[in-house]
Amino acid sequence: MCKIPKQSVVLPFVQRRIPLLRELPVEITALALIAFSVSLGFGIVVPVIPTFAREFGVSAIAATSVVSVFAGMRLVASPVAAKLVDRIGERKVLTWGLAIVSISSFLSAFSQNFVQLIIARGIGGVGSTMYTLASMALLLKVVDINERGRASSAWTGGFLIGGLTGPALGGLVAAISIRAPFFVYGLTLIAAGFISWKTLQHASLQAKELEEVEPTRSLPMALRLREYRATVAVNFSNGFIRFGMLTALTPLFAIEALNSSTTIASWGFLASAVGQVIFLSWSGREVDSTGRKPILLGSSALTVAGLVLLSFTETIPVFLVAMFIVGVSGALASASSPAVLGDVTGGEPRGPVVAAYQMSSDLGAIIGPLFGGLMLDISNGFQTPFLAVAAMAFIVFLMVLRIPETLNKVAL
Repeated sequence: MCKIPKQSVVLPFVQRRIPLLRELPVEITALALIAFSVSLGFGIVVPVIPTFAREFGVSAIAATSVVSVFAGMRLVASPVAAKLVDRIGERKVLTWGLAIVSISSFLSAFSQNFVQLIIARGIGGVGSTMYTLASMALLLKVVDINERGRASSAWTGGFLIGGLTGPALGGLVAAISIRAPFFVYGLTLIAAGFISWKTLQHASLQAKELEEVEPTRSLPMALRLREYRATVAVNFSNGFIRFGMLTALTPLFAIEALNSSTTIASWGFLASAVGQVIFLSWSGREVDSTGRKPILLGSSALTVAGLVLLSFTETIPVFLVAMFIVGVSGALASASSPAVLGDVTGGEPRGPVVAAYQMSSDLGAIIGPLFGGLMLDISNGFQTPFLAVAAMAFIVFLMVLRIPETLNKVAL
């Protein structure tokens, strides 16, 4: 494993003070810091996007479409980003992806009409998928098989901590100007790009980029494996439930079902995040010691349990418990699902294999809110959409139940 140059003192300093990072390659510390910078800026800017769009005099659905176009362009651009990862290497795609999102954020800040804002956010979606795919591929390459769970937890932890910090700072930044969050987001992305370019230039994958190595796992080969299909299904359900349906329905649930306010919805999201933070480090270590399958099964089972409990919730305390359970299931999935992906590819994932995995989450995040809204309109109640998605999560549980353990299994 190639080392980061001695003059790069920041990464070892951070690594020594975070227990989860101490035993991992220093490249993982870099990826975690990059994830934190990206998520911090994203958390600052996301709450103001619909409000900013409304200043151009558009309808509510048009304003919310600014969020959707970002996710949609991530999905559309994934196949192209995957080919770039294979052609020019992870580090370059990662850095250029961050640069593109940074530019799009500054363009958003200077937008003079709604069309300009939509175009700017769409460009950002392209850069975002470049960054995500390259980061995932790089993460799986620089760690050994017995480090994949902890590395995945560390990377996810960077996103999670940044995501928790961002909205808190966002209110302060937005008080200066509605356009200010876009400038701050652009600056955090520049910082992330600098970390990527300067600290990953000597990563161990560079030697591999210069060789003509046959792919160890193509997408058609991967799709023939139950393990790969199951982890893609887990990632799809994760996007569908956590980033899609719950994000859209929880505020409505707090107001209409609990007769409360959006503040309670925020508490619910906080309870989910706390559950994820508490169990993230533990799940990473268990994935690397006990195995991938038990943790992945636990994640799927807890997802079902949390959704069923949520469907019968009538009080705020039970609501918070249900959201906490959903958060714990997310922690377990964040550690185990990428580890399975790394196992079935032998730590040498080709771009399309990672792209299909990532696209499943993006697709779920797009479909989830639409499905939840449709089911809510049809049933005039929240129990039906929550139970319907719990049934989907149970199918995923059955898929995971059928896979073999992949820890220490030699990839074909």
